[in-house]
Amino acid sequence: MRGRQTDAAQSPQPEGWALSLLAEMLKVGPPLLTEIIGCLDQIETVKEFRALVRMLLPEYESEIMAAPRNRRVYKFCYYFGQEYYPLPANTDCHPADWVNGMPVELMAMSYSAYHELQMRPGYLLLLSLVIYPFEGDERDIEEGNEVSFNGARVPLLDMVQLIVGEETANRIPKDGWTSEELHRITDGTKYDGVGAFADWTCSDTGCVVLDSSYENCDYEEGSSEPTFLWTKRNVDILTSEWPKVQEIRGKIDHVVEWLEAEPIGHFSDLLDFLLKAEPVKTKKRRKRTYYDHFEHHCALDQDAGNEEDADDRDDE
Repeated sequence: MRGRQTDAAQSPQPEGWALSLLAEMLKVGPPLLTEIIGCLDQIETVKEFRALVRMLLPEYESEIMAAPRNRRVYKFCYYFGQEYYPLPANTDCHPADWVNGMPVELMAMSYSAYHELQMRPGYLLLLSLVIYPFEGDERDIEEGNEVSFNGARVPLLDMVQLIVGEETANRIPKDGWTSEELHRITDGTKYDGVGAFADWTCSDTGCVVLDSSYENCDYEEGSSEPTFLWTKRNVDILTSEWPKVQEIRGKIDHVVEWLEAEPIGHFSDLLDFLLKAEPVKTKKRRKRTYYDHFEHHCALDQDAGNEEDADDRDDE
């Protein structure tokens, strides 16, 4: 019985043709409009993708375009990484999605990340040594009350206390240190990297991906993600900064891992070193700074639906 059912299921045609099925098989006519549009879109995507290849990787055009359609983005990423820098990309994405926006991974300390404090212990410990990077930010006022000088650091210092204990945490200056101070004290010592971490915290590394967060970008109306344009300017900026990005991230990773290996002892040693170099730090009051949104706006070319900006780029 089971064998006969299987044979029937695998038969290329039914034993009897229902009239509705026969009508469907005999139906003829022009292709659906959606199918026509889909084909035209596919042709346009191939043109745009080829133009992108010719702009950035002209010597690899034949190899990339000869690949199967679902492998062209992978090929593009491979050769792009050899010529410029590694792309933070999903190489399985469709070419249509690829040409619509350049993949850019922004890694700056954002306002929300600072206040949520969902970070590794090593990051929290180092963060407690650095001034509040968003002093004077209007978002502190919009939350309800203006945050008092260094008030935003209180939750951070409370978390650090849970890691290293109350006695050590209470020795941390309420203001923290500026990146300039931390560079001057720790550069070239076994604590090298603390200054680099402070630069990253204050968005002052000189590298777009380390100094910009997604809060500093332009957004098209109704979009939840920024769109970075495939421009030679964007590629040149990110390529020239890539070696410095690697160097800074390497220094930060090194000091973070060193702290996490023995949080209480190593952080206490670092704090002793800093306080010895700045014995009056706990008494001296630092001049307040003011966070400027315009100074931290992402410098990469973006699509925010602004036709005037698009015209300016075309003129260039």
